[in-house]
Amino acid sequence: MGQIAYHATSGIMAEAFSITDAEWNGMRAAPRGTWLMPRTDWPAVPKTSIRGLHFFAHHPGYSGILPKPESYAHTRLKIDIVKAARNLGYRAELEVAGCDSEGAEWIADVLVTLGDGKRMAFEVQLSSQHLRDFRARTERYQRSDVRCCWVISNKPVDTRLSKAIRYENADFYRAHGEIQSDVEELIILGVGLEGKDSYPDERPQLRFSRGKQIRRMEMEEAVDGVLRGLPRWERPNWHWNTPAR
Repeated sequence: MGQIAYHATSGIMAEAFSITDAEWNGMRAAPRGTWLMPRTDWPAVPKTSIRGLHFFAHHPGYSGILPKPESYAHTRLKIDIVKAARNLGYRAELEVAGCDSEGAEWIADVLVTLGDGKRMAFEVQLSSQHLRDFRARTERYQRSDVRCCWVISNKPVDTRLSKAIRYENADFYRAHGEIQSDVEELIILGVGLEGKDSYPDERPQLRFSRGKQIRRMEMEEAVDGVLRGLPRWERPNWHWNTPAR
């Protein structure tokens, strides 16, 4: 469910989620090729999902490799993150492409640029992936001088990820009697969702850390805190610094 398309003549970018129904109907009536998909420059087709969500898709006939389809929950979550960041006064964009110092490409679900020019990517992950993949993708952002925050589903992603981290840090547990379920290189916000094909009417809260350090926050508070650098690592847990008044 792509959210970005570009006008073939002017280059103006359109965001599917922020377009009114009247404007959307006008885009759907425009001739083929008026709007193009990013990176492929293939004609974009404005569509509406059965749940009423606007999105762009490649016009039939594209012979290249299409991006992996995103679930409804993935799309809704990244839209809510970008809205939260904008509500806080940050510059935030969806589906931003970049390339690291080694030539590896990345596409950030949400890329936020702060007033000092520093950037942070928010990566939504609702499907399980290996711990090494979390690290590799994070390092790819770091080589582009971009910080990364992962927004992952409590189940199954966080359940499996924390299990892998505990296994990796078994020696720490044996030496100190403390369980380590997070790692310093991964800033993680957890979200509770029923599944990939549904999404709550109101923005879900985001969870930070666990155990005695656990903190559940509304999306704006969580996004703002991460952007301001409030997460602090103190092995074996992440801590949330109290913001200065």
